[in-house]
Amino acid sequence: MEDRVKQLEMVTTRLMRRSGKRAAVLITPYPISNAVFGEKVEGPVLRYMFPCDGVVTKGFVRLGKKPKTNVMLGVKMFNESGSASKGFSLERKFLSIQPNLTVIAGDCLEISLDPGEEIVTELWISFLWRPTVRDIEAKSYLIEELEDGLQKRTLIE
Repeated sequence: MEDRVKQLEMVTTRLMRRSGKRAAVLITPYPISNAVFGEKVEGPVLRYMFPCDGVVTKGFVRLGKKPKTNVMLGVKMFNESGSASKGFSLERKFLSIQPNLTVIAGDCLEISLDPGEEIVTELWISFLWRPTVRDIEAKSYLIEELEDGLQKRTLIE
């Protein structure tokens, strides 16, 4: 009986050590970006097709210099069933965009620049999109496996 109690105490001790450990998992958004340089940048500056469902979470646009007049940035999403467009007016050198735009696998994104009378010679553009959970590869690990992997990585570095 005494051996059985010792075994139970050992199992309980091990379970208590594990119960306090937590692991966090990050689902990294994917960047979509481009930079265009030229004597007169205009027309399509970024094209992208989404391979799975998700959400475009945020974006950023940077011009080479502050425009004297407003520059228009057109955002068009399309697929075989239709399209939707939205315009943004750039009046500063930097613009942050929070579209929270839902996308479906096969949707195409096209961003175009209409500088009007302004001469744009440099444009940087970047968006982040996060795939839906069902399209993410899920892997299961025991906390000990994660810790061992981190310890081995630390030793190598």
